[in-house]
Amino acid sequence: MKAAGITVLDDSRRPERLFARGPWTLWDELESVGTVPQQAGTRKCSLRAKGEVGDRWLIQVMGGRPFRQIMGFNADEPGRRFGDAAASKIPGRTGVYPLIDWGWHRQQCEDYLLERFGAHWPKSYCTFCCFPVSMGALPAHLERIRSHPDIAGEVLRLEYTAMSLNPNTRLYGKRSLLELLDPARPRDRACLEAFERELDMPWALYHVRRLFLLSGSGERRPVMRSTECLDIGRPQQLAQRLITVSERHGVDVEHDPLYGRARAWLRPRREAWPMAEELFVTTPARVIDKQDKHFEREWHALLSGSAARLPLA
Repeated sequence: MKAAGITVLDDSRRPERLFARGPWTLWDELESVGTVPQQAGTRKCSLRAKGEVGDRWLIQVMGGRPFRQIMGFNADEPGRRFGDAAASKIPGRTGVYPLIDWGWHRQQCEDYLLERFGAHWPKSYCTFCCFPVSMGALPAHLERIRSHPDIAGEVLRLEYTAMSLNPNTRLYGKRSLLELLDPARPRDRACLEAFERELDMPWALYHVRRLFLLSGSGERRPVMRSTECLDIGRPQQLAQRLITVSERHGVDVEHDPLYGRARAWLRPRREAWPMAEELFVTTPARVIDKQDKHFEREWHALLSGSAARLPLA
């Protein structure tokens, strides 16, 4: 939250220590709410984890004085210059784009770094980034993932948890990382084994509800969600509990015997808004209880007392 402020790990022209992470990361945020970065719309992950934080620091430090901010956009992405200039709201700021001005493309930058430091300098981006697919770099990204199976296991767990709560949250839009890995291939199998190790942890049974509402003018409002943890235990134990209770009440259950998830839909999502969605699901216990403001009021207003129930709470 913005009210928590920002933490400055180092403010020096001669840094001596590398901080691998701060007290709160984008990964922490995604994992705690059970989702992955979204491809649609603006890059909210970059805005929240980099742009907004950096802008707040600059405003505090510069205090409105004129300054130049050097941006590392290369000549392959000239449009980002105009997007940055249009989005800039910091008093006194002037964006500078030397790589675009020099006509240096990505390959020229990599060649320079190789000549200067004697090592290949791969592109830096989040291990759980969703944009390689839209940039046409998914094959290269998957090869990089295969070289780091332990990291692949963590990303697979993040995606699996998100897709447990919402099957539409595949990491790459229409495709998930899990379905792109072939257990018959040794390097892929190493990633899947790392994923299985990541799943060896406490699991939770969650009650998840969503509201898809319209504004007074008929426009779609942001989706509202309520997530509540009902129990903690081993995946097999929680799955069996959900299956037993659901079958007793005539509710179908989806069960993934390979990795352990069980999911019962009390209110499946429809096509037409407004609508409500409700499910119970088991998944790794990394997601916190969270409910949007006024959710219960909106929920009861839409359903008018017709709430479905399972005696799990």
